[in-house]
Amino acid sequence: MSRILQPILNLSRLVLSQAIVLGGFVIVQRMGWRLPLGIFEILLIHGVFSALIGRLLGLWWFWVPVQILLPFAVVYNEVVPAWAYGLAFIACVLVFWNGAKEQVPFYMTNRQTWNAISGLVSRENAKSCADLGSGTGGIVIYLAKAHPGVRVDGYETAPLLTLISKLLVAMNRRPNAAIRYKSLWDADLSQYDLVYCFLSPVPMPGLYEKAKAEMRKGTLLVSNSFEIPGVTPLDVLEVHDARHTKLFLYRF
Repeated sequence: MSRILQPILNLSRLVLSQAIVLGGFVIVQRMGWRLPLGIFEILLIHGVFSALIGRLLGLWWFWVPVQILLPFAVVYNEVVPAWAYGLAFIACVLVFWNGAKEQVPFYMTNRQTWNAISGLVSRENAKSCADLGSGTGGIVIYLAKAHPGVRVDGYETAPLLTLISKLLVAMNRRPNAAIRYKSLWDADLSQYDLVYCFLSPVPMPGLYEKAKAEMRKGTLLVSNSFEIPGVTPLDVLEVHDARHTKLFLYRF
């Protein structure tokens, strides 16, 4: 899915889930039912059900707190201090600011895919792995726990995500895991037996050229969902998850 369409789809899911719950409240009112609830309880129910519907529609967990807080922000917009919106904007910048430069949205790898990557690490007998665009570091920590003898590095340039992932790695006390505040284009891929990425269609041709120049013979590049144009993968691994994830494997 293109970098432009993904945010539009997420916004559509968010609005639809909110609208479904609002429509439910309208139907209840039209039927003459009276809910013995205060405004706070109604807004909380609205937010929670919107978050649940959003998840069913495919929104990531990242949007759950947004869905829950949105009704409160709309109703209490006059009492929410202006600095809160500024703080929210800064947080968004610190998470998404590298998207425009590197043309890579913030995608998160699910647990089923973590398991599939872990299986590839075992199958390849890999001793070192890299996650290009490691986000909050979930897969880095998971692989480091599952394979104590394997060095796992994550590369991330979003400041807030880097800080969060570094803290999580420190809290989990995994000496074989590291988060590097460095662009994937500056990563030395020759260090790794297996390189994983979940990017977008835009950087894939350039990444292939970089991998072809740097990765050692016999090593493996794994791309989540996005193929390298004009290059036939060694294999396509299908993950049995809700989004029917496909992992494209490229041998060098």
